Amino acid sequence: DEKFLVYLNELLSSGKIPGLFAPDEIDTIYNSVRNEGKGEGVPDAKDPMYDFFISKIKKNLHVCLCFSPVGEAFRRRASRFPSLINCSVIDWFQPWPESALFD
Repeated sequence: DEKFLVYLNELLSSGKIPGLFAPDEIDTIYNSVRNEGKGEGVPDAKDPMYDFFISKIKKNLHVCLCFSPVGEAFRRRASRFPSLINCSVIDWFQPWPESALFD
């Protein structure tokens, strides 16, 4: 099941996952970051405070993913979820086999 990759792709590309939080959860987020946001000059409204919250996530969130570079699954994921490649840093810990470098 690769459904989590849809969310991860959205998170990497925009910093937001549409529909992740219910309206009452957004109210809780607003109340949680309100004082800090106001201290940083963020307008006291839900949308700017939510954007402030998302910017904090973008600065502080670190995710580690491990994929095997061999086989069709990696190629398919790379083409279906481009942010996995375009919006991340790839560390190569071991040499890739030659077969992983061909389309």
